[in-house]
Amino acid sequence: MSLDRRSLLITGGAFMTAGAPMNANAGETTMTQTAESPLTEAGVLSWTQAPGITEGDVVRAGGRIHYVALGPADGEPLVLMPKVGGWAADWRQVALALADRFRILIIDPPGHGGSVMAGSPPYLQSTLESAAMIMAALDELGVERFNVAGNSLGGCIAIAMAALWPDAVKRLALVSVSLADRYSREELAKQDAAVRDQFDANGVPLPRTAAQTARFASFDPRVEAEQALSRARAGAWVRPTERGVGRMGISGYLHRIQAPTLLVYGDRGFYTKYEEVGRRLIPNVTIDHMADAGSFLHQEKPAETAAMLRAFLTA
Repeated sequence: MSLDRRSLLITGGAFMTAGAPMNANAGETTMTQTAESPLTEAGVLSWTQAPGITEGDVVRAGGRIHYVALGPADGEPLVLMPKVGGWAADWRQVALALADRFRILIIDPPGHGGSVMAGSPPYLQSTLESAAMIMAALDELGVERFNVAGNSLGGCIAIAMAALWPDAVKRLALVSVSLADRYSREELAKQDAAVRDQFDANGVPLPRTAAQTARFASFDPRVEAEQALSRARAGAWVRPTERGVGRMGISGYLHRIQAPTLLVYGDRGFYTKYEEVGRRLIPNVTIDHMADAGSFLHQEKPAETAAMLRAFLTA
């Protein structure tokens, strides 16, 4: 079932919408800003003020799931989800490029972007729990069958959705996504110790160093500048969400995927090491590559990423 504008503006009951832009003082922003015109949270989030773009929240137990919607009301639904410590704006340029054909919903995972949860973050935010919350939100919005694409965390959640709700997911696109085995609690504790210097005493992520950035090959400084803003917004939800990804054991769900699946890797990215896992375990998989791109190629090269997704989704 496709969304129409009326369904996005329902008020009351279990569904609420944002009645005004997220920041009324926000200015226009693009990924071409320079050091003399630095990225700001208000500037990045102001893209939703453009005509034809709506945003809102679906209330779930424990909080609310935030989304941004654009594209024709009768377009084929396409759900996009960002990385760990990301936000819906990560996908804005790809979404704008595909909005001529698809009804696009960009969804913030729990604790990220505008998806605000009640109370303090748990030790571990289960990826399966996040997937269930997003599926429930889509059900509230009347979206029963859809394509889904995700980067990093968003891709892990998308895998859970495709594996556990196979009738709902038409096509699945994974842009730089971990396909790792399940971590034990002991392994999570070791990882906590290894990344302790990346978080403050309250568990809020600190700005990444050049060495940490290079590990993921997010070599575009504009992407890193925006990621610092989105990670600060997610705050203490970053590490619990990372633990949830590790604990899920993504590789154990790949054989359940029935939807045609696209894996996309940047040749300079962190996630290329999972290519063979996907080739071996996902039943109906296509693998593509992007030259001179890192782990966040949907932000580094949005036009090329949009073209890849369009070709896959319309095949």
